[in-house]
Amino acid sequence: MPFILDPQCLSCARALTRPGICGQCQQRPPGYDNAIAPLAYEDPVNAMLCGLKHHQHLSFARPLAGVMVDAVITQRQKRPDILCAVPMTSRALRKRGLNQSVFIARFISRALGLPLRAALLKKTRHTDQQFTLSAKHRQSNLASAFACKGHLHGQHVVLIDDILTTGATAKEISKTWKAAGAARVDLWACARTAR
Repeated sequence: MPFILDPQCLSCARALTRPGICGQCQQRPPGYDNAIAPLAYEDPVNAMLCGLKHHQHLSFARPLAGVMVDAVITQRQKRPDILCAVPMTSRALRKRGLNQSVFIARFISRALGLPLRAALLKKTRHTDQQFTLSAKHRQSNLASAFACKGHLHGQHVVLIDDILTTGATAKEISKTWKAAGAARVDLWACARTAR
């Protein structure tokens, strides 16, 4: 698998020449506190994620989750209180048949002994698919698209996602969770795109 071996930004997981926080995150923090993405979004990882997401190749979830668990342990990530995956609208879930992020999150939850609260977050409206949009339009596409189903006073919550591109999804969800009282929000993604 194409592991990202270069140092990564502690905030957004972009590749860097040396450990630290990238210039973009220093100027405009992403809203979430920390991100990890151990794999590069290239073959065979992109094929595995596509197979899981669009063709229900469920056997791909365990090895992808295993790589994420190894990264969490290796990077000595702070132990969160709750895991939650990026949600889908009911309509999108019916159409696709599964939420790949929830499926991956279940394996991570079991491996690390952390509670998964899939119902903690709800996607409240349909949005255009993020991959079809420019970086500029991704954030506005997701504005007010999520609702927290509970109080998170002082909690450390981790968002599980499959692919990290611009971080717009994680930024919007982090804003929602912090408004509900979360003390810390981290992002654990399988793969990071080059852009």
